[in-house]
Amino acid sequence: MDRLNIMVSGDVQRVGYRDRVTKIARSCNIVGIVRNCEGYDVEIIAEGREEDLKDFSSAIIIDEDPIHVESLKIVSGNYEGRWKYFQIERGDPDEELGERLDTALTYLVRIDTNSRHSVDIGEKMLVKQDSMLEKQDSMLGKQDSVISLQKDTIHEIHEMRIDLKDSLQSKYQSIEQQLQEIQMVLRNAGMMS
Repeated sequence: MDRLNIMVSGDVQRVGYRDRVTKIARSCNIVGIVRNCEGYDVEIIAEGREEDLKDFSSAIIIDEDPIHVESLKIVSGNYEGRWKYFQIERGDPDEELGERLDTALTYLVRIDTNSRHSVDIGEKMLVKQDSMLEKQDSMLGKQDSVISLQKDTIHEIHEMRIDLKDSLQSKYQSIEQQLQEIQMVLRNAGMMS
C-alpha cells in the first residue's frame, strides 16, 4: 500500500470538485481525505494500491465546467492506514454552507444560460419551420398550377380527338362516296363487274 499527498490547483474550490474526487476515490478503492486549502487549491491525501493510486491520479484531472484542474503536485509518502474510507474534510460550517450556495448559484447560472440558449435555438427552429411552411405552400401552389395545366391539356386533347374524329369521319364518308361513284363509272364502262 502507498500514499500520495496531492495539491490540486485551478478552479477547484466552490465548484463541487471535492464531491467528484470522493466519488472517483470510491470507484478506485482509495481511502483518505480531500479538503480545501487557503487560497484556491485543494489538498488530497490518498492511500491505496499503487495501480489504484495511478488510476485515481489520472481521473482527478477534470476539465469540465465548472471544474478546471490546472495542475497536480504529487508527493509520495508512507502508508499510514489512518482512514477506512474516503471522505471530505470540511471546514467551518458557515464557510461550507457559503460554498454550497456558491456552487448552487454556479449551477443555476449554467442552467439559466443553457435555457436561454435552448430558447434561442427553438426560436431559430421556428423561423426555419415557418420558412419551410412558406416554401411548402409555394410548392403546393405550383403543384396546383401544374395540375390545372394538366387538366386543361387533357381537356384540349379530348376536344381535339372529338374534332379529329368528326373531321376524319366526314372525310371518310366523302372518300367512300367518291369511291362508290368511281366504281359505278367503271361498271358502266364495263371495266368492272
